[in-house]
Amino acid sequence: MLIGLATLTLLTAYPTLSWLVSAPSFSRLMAVDLWFSFLFGSYFGPMCAFLTEIMPVEVRTAGFSLAHSSAAVIFGGFTPAICTYLIHATGNPAVPGWWLSFAAMCGLAAAVLLSESRAVGVEYAVSAARGNRTSGDSAFP
Repeated sequence: MLIGLATLTLLTAYPTLSWLVSAPSFSRLMAVDLWFSFLFGSYFGPMCAFLTEIMPVEVRTAGFSLAHSSAAVIFGGFTPAICTYLIHATGNPAVPGWWLSFAAMCGLAAAVLLSESRAVGVEYAVSAARGNRTSGDSAFP
């Protein structure tokens, strides 16, 4: 689900904002806002569960907090300055869609990479549950 939503965000961010700025109106603004709210809400729910599941129990709280706070600082804190610069540099008011697409690419890459490592961890856990683990093995490969 995370991979699909990140891909959908990547593919629709700039075209959606371009559609809005081509003929601005209240109804278009509401449609774009609803679309981005749908993407955010649909991505954020599974992302929280995904992040907590991939963290070892001993560091789950600290790991989740660090991942969530880092993303909030980078993509939330700097977004107004970056988007203002991009609009000023290009003269295109829809260019914040590029920044949103970049954020979606980061999320897509993380979801793909972490899904692969999670699959390895699940295979290892199943193997351990069957008793195929030696006493010196750690919880993860």
